[in-house]
Amino acid sequence: MSKIFKVNLDYEASLFDPEYDVNGARIQKINNEFEYIFFLINQDVCTLKNSKNYSKKYIEHLKQNNFSIPIFEPNAKKFEFWWGRLQNIEMERFFNSKLNSAKIAFQNNWGFAEGRIVENLEELKDHINSIPEKENWLIKRPHGFSGIGHFTFNSKSLNEEVLLKILTEKVLLEPIYKRVFDIGTTFEIRNGEIIRHFMVENFNSKSGSFNGGAGSSNVEKFKKYIFEKYSYSLDELEENTKNIAQYYLNIGATSNIQIDSFIYQENSKLKLYSLVEINYRKTMGLVIQSLADRNPNADWIEWKVSSAKNFEEQLIGNNWLKLSPEENHFQSYFCAFSFNY
Repeated sequence: MSKIFKVNLDYEASLFDPEYDVNGARIQKINNEFEYIFFLINQDVCTLKNSKNYSKKYIEHLKQNNFSIPIFEPNAKKFEFWWGRLQNIEMERFFNSKLNSAKIAFQNNWGFAEGRIVENLEELKDHINSIPEKENWLIKRPHGFSGIGHFTFNSKSLNEEVLLKILTEKVLLEPIYKRVFDIGTTFEIRNGEIIRHFMVENFNSKSGSFNGGAGSSNVEKFKKYIFEKYSYSLDELEENTKNIAQYYLNIGATSNIQIDSFIYQENSKLKLYSLVEINYRKTMGLVIQSLADRNPNADWIEWKVSSAKNFEEQLIGNNWLKLSPEENHFQSYFCAFSFNY
C-alpha cells in the first residue's frame, strides 16, 4: 500500500504560533496556494490528501512534462505530514526555532552579531540606540514562512503604535544589510550521517519574501554559476555550512538540515553571513534542486515565483515552463540555462 501524505505548509505556524488555527483562512490559503510543489518534488507512487482540487488540464500538463502525479484522496483519515514531520514536537521546535538559530549563530560567530532578541519596546529602543549608525531595521517573527510576518522600519521615525502590536512575543531584531544574494544549503541526513549536500540561490525581496531561485545538478556546477554571476567564491560558505550542519548533528538532529545564508556588501566589499536560520523540514530550495536534478545537462536552472499581476507586467519567454495552477494568485515558471562561451 502506498503512503498517504498531507502537505502541511503551515508546519512552522503549528509549532510556534500561539494563535494557530488549522482551519483558519490564512492557513488554508497558504496550503492551497503552494500545495502543488508536492508534484515538483515527489517522484514516488503515493497518495495525496489534497486540500485543493486540480483541473484535468493542469494535471495533464504536468504529466506531459514528466512529473509524477499521486492518487488524490482528500478525505483520507490516516496520513503522514509531508512538509514538516510533526513526529517529535519538542525536537522539531528546537531545531526550527529562529530564536535558537540566532543564538547559535551569535555564539559561534556565524551571524547575528548586530542582532538582538527582544520582546518589548524598551528592549527594541535600547538596542537600536546602541548602534546609532544603523537606521534601517528588520523584525522577524519566530514562526514566519518565506518572509511572511517580516516588518521593516527606520529608527528615525518609529511608529510605536505599530511596534507595540508586533512586540507581543519574542522577535528577532536586526539591521537591514545590503544583501547581494541569498544561499540555501541543504544537508541530506541518513542514519546520522551526511550523504549529500546541495546549494541553491534564493531570490528574495528586500522584505524577505520568497520569489524563486536558481540551482544546478551538482555543487561544483552551482559554485561556478555563482562565481560567473557575482565574482564570489562559495568555498568559505561551503566550509562554514558543513561545520554548522555537523554542530546540529552533534546536538541530535536526525533529518535534513537546510541553512539559510547571505552575502552582503559593506564598504565596497562582499561579506558572508553564514547562519540566518535553520530549516529542519522540507524547503523551497528542495523544489529548486528537484528541478535542477531533472536537468543535469543544464549549467543552472531558475524557478520564478511571483503574483500573477507581476508576471503580466513582465515578459516571460516561450522557453519558460509554467508549473503553477492557472487560478493561483502566485504563479511560477521554470527554465534551464547554459553558459555561452
